[in-house]
Amino acid sequence: MTRDEANARAASLNAEASADEHWLVKEASSGEWEVARLTGPGLGAIRPSGTHTESRPKPEEPADPRPALFRNIPPFGPA
Repeated sequence: MTRDEANARAASLNAEASADEHWLVKEASSGEWEVARLTGPGLGAIRPSGTHTESRPKPEEPADPRPALFRNIPPFGPA
């Protein structure tokens, strides 16, 4: 079996696989390519269900360290 044939076979088997199995392509010692089956809980490929983004809360603005007299004054003094 060629590598392309093995990849195609593994893809078709993975499409029908249960959640506890996964099919891989490996090269045998003879130089031939073969499909190997792995089994175990949670090994199946997880299919994407859409775009996933992580949203984190925006950090709070730090307190202004300047004294109250100098806060919120335009750059050239009082207006």
